[in-house]
Amino acid sequence: MGICHKINGLLLAIVAGCFIEMPLSAATAKFGVQLIDADTLAPIEGAKVVGYFENNNGWKAWTEAAPEYTDEQRTDKEGLCWLKGETNNGDVGFHVRTPPVGYYPNNGIGYQFAQKPLLPLMHWRPTDLVITAVLCKVERPIPLFVKRASFLPGVDEIARNGDKVLYDLIKGDCLPPFGKGEVPDIEFTVLPQEAMEAGKNVFYTQDRKKNIVRMSFVGDIDNGLVVTRPRGDAYLRVRSAPLSGYGKDFLFSEWYAYNLEQKEGHDQSRCFSFRIRVKRNLQGEVESAIYGKIYGDARFLYRGDDYAADRWSRKVDGLSFLYYLNPTPNDRNLEWDRKNNFCDQPGNLKMDTTHIPSFLP
Repeated sequence: MGICHKINGLLLAIVAGCFIEMPLSAATAKFGVQLIDADTLAPIEGAKVVGYFENNNGWKAWTEAAPEYTDEQRTDKEGLCWLKGETNNGDVGFHVRTPPVGYYPNNGIGYQFAQKPLLPLMHWRPTDLVITAVLCKVERPIPLFVKRASFLPGVDEIARNGDKVLYDLIKGDCLPPFGKGEVPDIEFTVLPQEAMEAGKNVFYTQDRKKNIVRMSFVGDIDNGLVVTRPRGDAYLRVRSAPLSGYGKDFLFSEWYAYNLEQKEGHDQSRCFSFRIRVKRNLQGEVESAIYGKIYGDARFLYRGDDYAADRWSRKVDGLSFLYYLNPTPNDRNLEWDRKNNFCDQPGNLKMDTTHIPSFLP
């Protein structure tokens, strides 16, 4: 009986040891990447693709870095290449930082494999994953007016102004009393909060409210916006503004989840093309207009202590959004050259020494 107990104890120790060490044991992951032209969908040959394979270091993370694995391959005539590396947590990805001549880079895509090895020596799955990614051509980049608009007048000041803030996109400023803008292009309206079911966590039970802000384009009936959701790996998200399909407004929202974790309606992948300052001829036809784009939803800004007890029901104090504008009437081209900005106060848009900003064209 004693021998059996010792054998069973040894087996349990071995199994337990495997599970303790499992986060440190990697398996070989392999996946394919096929690059295609974003417009023509034709395969792109000869592009250098770099794959990365992440690892967790378990309890050793306090004393030493986890091993890093990368693999670099070039695409074949079908635009395809295969990347291989070791990972123990399933996090893999790739990027195309040095694209073929005439293309923008690809910022990369990350994936987590759904099926992980139960034991270190088991085969990695899936084995036939092929990721399709796009590269966008460089066509006609031009200077644009680019600004990270941000204003924080405060909830009381906004309320005294009828819960509205007007913004001049060409001046890049709010209209009085919040700024020196002259022509209203966008009207932001803070709508009444919506009551939600009370939220709970270990420390609090709090009433929750949803904040909603409506973005409306004022003026001519043909002023407005078109909502798009480009591919996440498309480096150039909006190349030109459409000719039609413009609507007048859009709703942004933000709230806290039932467990009091913050949930934003903000969606960075959502983009907007807009048209403003429409002018008509004597026959009522559109004679000229100004076009632009907004990358991502408007973010809500708040004042005061982020850990205040009433933060789950606080009201919006201000907004922030990133927009690009082509000041040439009737020119729908919105492909920024990332070097020349007509805006002399672009907000927190940071340019490096080569005047190339860190975000998308």
